[in-house]
Amino acid sequence: MRDLLDRHRWVPWAAPFALFIVLTELQQHVAGGVAWIYPLKTILTALLIALLWRRVRPEGAWRPGAATLTGLVVLVVWIAPDNLYPHLFTGEVFDPFAQFSRGAAIAWIAVRLAGAALLVPVVEEVFWRGFIIRWLVKPDFESVPPGTFTWYSFAATSVLFASEHDRWLVGLAAGVAYNLLWYRTRSLRACVLAHGVTNLGLGAWVLATAQWKFW
Repeated sequence: MRDLLDRHRWVPWAAPFALFIVLTELQQHVAGGVAWIYPLKTILTALLIALLWRRVRPEGAWRPGAATLTGLVVLVVWIAPDNLYPHLFTGEVFDPFAQFSRGAAIAWIAVRLAGAALLVPVVEEVFWRGFIIRWLVKPDFESVPPGTFTWYSFAATSVLFASEHDRWLVGLAAGVAYNLLWYRTRSLRACVLAHGVTNLGLGAWVLATAQWKFW
């Protein structure tokens, strides 16, 4: 396994994202999939990240001021224009309190919030800003210094990041914002923190307003 990872150095950067996306797609096609596949994919992806952590650990300064500001700006942009444009696809709106007992719903929400605020930022930022944005500059991506700018890698990564989300327009804005933070700070950790602030804030908004469509 070590030899395989040494020969294909992109695999640790992409594998957790690929696993998460495959299981996300699966949950759309299984009755009640959100209820049990989300906790499953969170656990499995977290285990894979832990196994690969030495190879993909985000580096750079946390830059909490710039990261927090970026995360909050993306949060506002994500929520505000929700009904002003068509979405790419519509998934199941899952209200845990309508599906589970109160205790089970709270447990599911805890897993969902941890997945969104802690796991997803690592998985997505390692893939998009740690791997793809550098690979688009040069296939030997690990030799590309963090924050290296080209118009092609900037635009392509922003668009591809948008295509991953049903709310593609704000997804595009988020991709641009996280990319700009990466260029400014040259830090993958700052991007992880910003993404975490956005997702934690979105989770708080969902719980405060019961707008489960954002989850």
